[in-house]
Amino acid sequence: MEHTRQSTHTAVRRILGLLAILSMTACSTLGGMQSTAPRPQYLYAANAGDSTVSAYRINTTTGALTQVPGSPFAAEMADSITVNPAGTFAYVLNYFGGTVSAFRIHADTGALTPIAGSPFGVPSLSHVTINPAGTFAYMQSLNSNTISAFSISAVTGALAPIPGSLFPTESEPLSITIDPAGSFAYVVSGADGGTISAFRINAATGALSPIPGGSFGGKGSADSIAINPAGTFAYAVDRRRHNVWVYRINAATGELTQVQGSPFPVPGLATPFVINPTGTFAYGLSTDDSALVFRMNSTTGAFTTVSRVSLPAIHWEFSGMLINPAGTLMFEGGTSGNSVSVFSIHTTTGALTPVPGSPFAAGANPAHLAIAQP
Repeated sequence: MEHTRQSTHTAVRRILGLLAILSMTACSTLGGMQSTAPRPQYLYAANAGDSTVSAYRINTTTGALTQVPGSPFAAEMADSITVNPAGTFAYVLNYFGGTVSAFRIHADTGALTPIAGSPFGVPSLSHVTINPAGTFAYMQSLNSNTISAFSISAVTGALAPIPGSLFPTESEPLSITIDPAGSFAYVVSGADGGTISAFRINAATGALSPIPGGSFGGKGSADSIAINPAGTFAYAVDRRRHNVWVYRINAATGELTQVQGSPFPVPGLATPFVINPTGTFAYGLSTDDSALVFRMNSTTGAFTTVSRVSLPAIHWEFSGMLINPAGTLMFEGGTSGNSVSVFSIHTTTGALTPVPGSPFAAGANPAHLAIAQP
């Protein structure tokens, strides 16, 4: 009898131990599933007309946008918005007020919370450009013909001027584009007919130094350039003459060399290129308020027009385009209709198709967009 009780106790202990192991295994499995689940993606629209930022959760399957709790969020002027590569902080520029409002992005809700010290005083600047590592921010000043450079705290998101800032550039700098490797910055200046000034970026300090012979272009009215994901070609759109100057990028020196056949005429093209994450397609807006789709040649840098998509109630002069990281959705914001339009992207043809429910309501003049995935 005693032997039977001991055997029963032993069996019970074994069963309980097995259940504990199974429980821990299940928890570990579930935990692993949770840790590998895709994080939410958020879209932010800077509404310059009412000094707010509209925040949306993106349904990555359907493309539908749902405003997050608390949206829209107050911001000074909201002329443009930039999100750091980690998706943890957003920076909203107040051009006339000379400030940058900085916000922490809540990873689970997408809500924006001002960080300590915000807004930060800056010269009269027109956009915030952040390097791929998320360590430095650059802003161009039309008034002083300089580039301001700031370090970014990875913990707090705060901006601090780096030693040597301000960096001189050509007259009327309009935009800054940084190559995917974070090695070079290209500044387009308006007063000199779309001149492109090239700078080497010091990875440790963020300082800018002109590359030898680093002034290119000056043949049109380009106000910015787009660089393909491979970092091999740069595209500058001449909005007045409706053509595209294409340059090959020297990965070692940053030097730009015009490719054969450049510039390429594109009737009606009036906005900079937006290139998809794989570098296979590019998009631009036309003066007839339609979207142009281009197929890119990764070897030569040349491109061909694939299709044209009508965008009702959109005005090209005040519209911005943005592609999600997967390259499956296109977002377009503008001043007409106070809304954000969303299109699915055909992965084979690059064709754009409006998603159900588009356009989605926004604030006034949502011309600048940014995506975050904290």
